[in-house]
Amino acid sequence: MNFDDIISILNKEIPVINIPLKNIIFAILVLIIGYFIAVLVSKYVKKAMLKAKMAEILAEFASRVVRVFLIIVVVMVAIGYFGVNIGEAIIGISVASGFIIGFAFQDTLGNLAAGFLIAITKPFRVGDYVDVAGKSGTINSVGASITKMTTVDNKRVIIPNSKIWGEPIVNYTALKQRMIDMRVGISYSDDMGKAIKIAMDTITKNKMVLKDPAPTVAVAELGDSSVNLLVRPWVNTSDYWKAKWELTQQIKESFDKNKISIPFPQRDVHLYQNK
Repeated sequence: MNFDDIISILNKEIPVINIPLKNIIFAILVLIIGYFIAVLVSKYVKKAMLKAKMAEILAEFASRVVRVFLIIVVVMVAIGYFGVNIGEAIIGISVASGFIIGFAFQDTLGNLAAGFLIAITKPFRVGDYVDVAGKSGTINSVGASITKMTTVDNKRVIIPNSKIWGEPIVNYTALKQRMIDMRVGISYSDDMGKAIKIAMDTITKNKMVLKDPAPTVAVAELGDSSVNLLVRPWVNTSDYWKAKWELTQQIKESFDKNKISIPFPQRDVHLYQNK
């Protein structure tokens, strides 16, 4: 078999589909080579964006968009070898893709869009402790479509980004300082001024309590069974829980030492006897 015979075989049309063998071979080669090029280019885009210190979620999102776009271009080129008008094919595939993507991938696209918005607005970062989508925990990773967190009792929670973006987001560690909001009840028979001074002295002696903003101790309300004091010291966010636990114990000990009572809830019951 000489070179002319090979050319003749390649130019021969395949029965039924009436397409030359060489066109089928070229189309397959275009698909294979084009796919690998799309993968390599998308990886390069992600690597370049990460090197430029852009958010990982943005890099991942851009990488996926580039890969999908290049694969579509490759498919269009491959279709051209089958005698299909590329312009008409683009219009047809675009319309069909629109319907398919709209119905079959609406949740996925919603998650990707939400992930993109999260990356742009940055309501939280990896390591932040947050309330999102009815869950509380520390953020482990923020992906293009999902966010992973770990709860305080060491449970892994995976949340679709669309659920996060559609709900209020509370970030407990975004700011450097936090206020501890405490309510302490004292008896109506106790000296309110003395109790306020003892509470203030106790919290200001704690090394974790900040001087600026200054702590607050005041009468919050007159309850059914107690006079409720509002105790609000400020601490560094990293010290919040340790300071809250220490101050709760220290205030109780200071009140006990100074004979300030913390009353139990009381209710007076009056019995009437019919004569």
